[in-house]
Amino acid sequence: MIRGCVLFFLCFIAVCFLATAQPFSRNDSLRGSLTPERTCFDVYYYDLNLNIDISNKSIQGANTVYFNTTTTTNKIQLDLFSNLIIDSVCYENKRLSFKRDSNAFLIHFPTPLQANTAHHISVHYQGNPIIAKKAPWDGGWVFTKDSLQRPWVGVACEGIGASLWWPLKDHLSDEPDSMRLHYTIPASLMAVGNGILESVTLSDDKKSKTFNWKISYPINSYNVTCNIANYVHIEDKHIQTNQDTLAIDYYVLDYNKQKAIAHFQQVHPMLVCYEHYFGPYPFFKDGYAMVETPYWGMEHQGAIAYGNDYTNRIIDFDYIIIHESGHEWWGNNVSTCDHAEMWIHESFTTYTENLLVEYYYGYDMSIRYLNLNRSLIKNIDPIVGPLDVNYEGWDGSDMYYKGAWILHTFRNILKNDTLWFSILKGLQQDFALKTIQTSDIIQYINQKTGKDYTWFFNQYLYNAKPPVLNTYSEKIKKMVRVYYKWENTGPDFVMEIPLNIKNAPHVYITPELNYKFIDVKPKSFTKDFFNKNFQYYLIKDEKR
Repeated sequence: MIRGCVLFFLCFIAVCFLATAQPFSRNDSLRGSLTPERTCFDVYYYDLNLNIDISNKSIQGANTVYFNTTTTTNKIQLDLFSNLIIDSVCYENKRLSFKRDSNAFLIHFPTPLQANTAHHISVHYQGNPIIAKKAPWDGGWVFTKDSLQRPWVGVACEGIGASLWWPLKDHLSDEPDSMRLHYTIPASLMAVGNGILESVTLSDDKKSKTFNWKISYPINSYNVTCNIANYVHIEDKHIQTNQDTLAIDYYVLDYNKQKAIAHFQQVHPMLVCYEHYFGPYPFFKDGYAMVETPYWGMEHQGAIAYGNDYTNRIIDFDYIIIHESGHEWWGNNVSTCDHAEMWIHESFTTYTENLLVEYYYGYDMSIRYLNLNRSLIKNIDPIVGPLDVNYEGWDGSDMYYKGAWILHTFRNILKNDTLWFSILKGLQQDFALKTIQTSDIIQYINQKTGKDYTWFFNQYLYNAKPPVLNTYSEKIKKMVRVYYKWENTGPDFVMEIPLNIKNAPHVYITPELNYKFIDVKPKSFTKDFFNKNFQYYLIKDEKR
């Protein structure tokens, strides 16, 4: 999901994430945990049919859920918000009984489903879905009009969940292997979903059209989207580093066609950069696409939501394009299992912005870009939150800005860019199209580096406050004795810190919880003794 750029950050935090204590209820556990009624089956395909009534802001349709059982069971849990009406649940041409439980519902089978068998059920439903107050930060549908007063519709549901508008197993750990979307709307409009448009069917009365979309890859549920407007389709292509020709599609409001053609030329150099660091675009068969939306942006897989008015806010790049496209790798290709670990999506994607600046404008400019956001780090809550409760209590800035700084700090303590960039690309290749946990990333890094860096990630991801380096100095004979120690760290925190000593550029100290010291010549003990190098590390420097 997007986070605000520097100029818009205050507005961003005012309307979205508040760092307050969040009590958790049984309903949070139903939504966020893997109950036996969820772990007993694995979804491999969804077939969603939906009729969208724009004038009444309502939807009606059915989703067919194809799954394999992992254990023998006579009931499963699916999710659909309670404000939507379930008309029926059908299995083998028979209606099944089900029981509502908040925004979940339990489906009962007349006889147990045996383990390791394939089944499918259809959930028929209708109603008025939640309308977003300020998409994409609060989830829901957007029913608005374009500048010519024609219908313009979209949906964004990260955090709150896809079950606000369609029935499914709404947990990030279970992505379908593929999916189809069928959207029926007034014939004068176009409906854009994820993936490839397979066909368009005109109704017998010619009043409506059904747009049939196919998604060929696993997709996390909040990325499934529906966009409706007077769109025009712009086709483009991109030659990847492996020489494959990637299809590019833009769906924009018809009166913005020429503006979009010019503005979206920046997609090509962006893709070159991301392919360099992370490998080829991960959803080749579905192609790369952007859809103009009535809200700022969202990382909808293969149908990136774009609503930034064709403006550049990062040097020569449009922030929404480069951030949301970065999610195709971090968030869509490599995905988290739990909302509490969304740093896997957002921290890496925010760092991806910095890498793009570095790739085209150099390392020094990338540091300037990082420092633009450093003051916005709040250090109120840990970046990783509580698991199994669909945690949405992140502080709005730290999952992005602090997360990017953590990754940059680790790059500096590793002191091996070749290894660092091989790790980034390796994560994309070895965890491609998978859902993972923070522990998977830590174990992967430990394996690739041959060292245990668990202490580093425990400190920065599971503690709200950064390490504090406490220092003071005194004159001893002809030397200056500099004392230093860590505060707000565990005893296993062994991060080396470089010192700025003239003619000795590779001197490092390793602080501990008790004071240690180093003796230096007075002319070497300048105001930049620590601070010149600290600009590359996420720590706080305090003097006694």
